[in-house]
Amino acid sequence: MPPILIIRNISLSQVDFDDFSYSISPKHEIEIDETLRRSITRYGILHPPIVRENNSGLYSIVAGRKRLYALRSLQKKETCCCLTLSRQAPRIEVFRILLAEVQLDRQLTIVEKAIFLQKITPIADERQVAKEFMPRLNLAPDTFTMKQTLKLLELEDPIILGMQHGYVNETIAHDFISLSARDRATLFEIIELLRPSFSNQKKLINICRELAGRENTSIAALLDNHEVCAILHHQDANPPQKTKNLMTWLSRKHKPRTLLAEEEFSRFVSAIRLPKNVSVAHTPFFEDDAVTLAITFRNRESLQKIWEKIKHATRDNDN
Repeated sequence: MPPILIIRNISLSQVDFDDFSYSISPKHEIEIDETLRRSITRYGILHPPIVRENNSGLYSIVAGRKRLYALRSLQKKETCCCLTLSRQAPRIEVFRILLAEVQLDRQLTIVEKAIFLQKITPIADERQVAKEFMPRLNLAPDTFTMKQTLKLLELEDPIILGMQHGYVNETIAHDFISLSARDRATLFEIIELLRPSFSNQKKLINICRELAGRENTSIAALLDNHEVCAILHHQDANPPQKTKNLMTWLSRKHKPRTLLAEEEFSRFVSAIRLPKNVSVAHTPFFEDDAVTLAITFRNRESLQKIWEKIKHATRDNDN
């Protein structure tokens, strides 16, 4: 059996740079890393790209697109040593090689996993994809997970790019699917501007969804007011401060009594002027009036030294 991959010196004019058949990137604009360009200038391409001969007699890029773009931008060399696949190579085998090549360097993002599944499902049945490829993608090997992952590609391009760049959490993206396009756009605009943590993203969506339902309005309409606008565009506040202020505003609307109780409790704690190593906490959501006093000691010896006094004080209190 002949080898699947053969090393060949390919002319760059034979590479079809407009063919993205095997690309799993959500965007086709290639940003060339200057470090990569300098490395190629000095040493050439150290890791050969992988290409596949297509029906037009040109070569489609399977892996190493950035390397080939960087080489072409230098305009100093017209050929490149590549690992080549013949047009007779089964497409499913090409995708196996593509996945192996990418995972030698890094794990795929959730967007890249979705695009990979989108391209592999037409040439393999669901059972084969679930059994062979889902585990390699670190996804549960079932058709439900496959369909849920593919659904992410139905979201708008800016949200998909937000997932690719890591500031839109995958769980949040799944939550977006159930929202209207207008509500998604409004929430994404806030997330893109503030880059809040995952917990704050989740809290933002959950509170907005509940408030919109309570007030019989949309999330977009809920957030379209001068107070939110003033928070988001405050010139002297940085993104973490804006996030905190926005979450406080939402919490005040969501659970006004809890927030008032929290503010009153904070004033109470400030008034008793506790030492730095002492803290007081209330029960969750102020379910009752109980409070907890916590004291931090440097070490066990410090605790032992004062424990007798604490026991004596509490014994007198009990009597």
